Amino acid sequence: MSSTDNSHHIPAPDEPSVPELEEDENIAPRPEEELADILRQAPDVQDHRDR
Repeated sequence: MSSTDNSHHIPAPDEPSVPELEEDENIAPRPEEELADILRQAPDVQDHRDR
């Protein structure tokens, strides 16, 4: 487990200081949700069946 404190996020120069809400959201997304969305963009085509 990392010893860094991730509770004080400093926005990048191209990142808004306050997360923007999507049309269907009523609370701001968590940073890990954005990363999960990026990772889901590529389809998982690997065969996950047990052999």
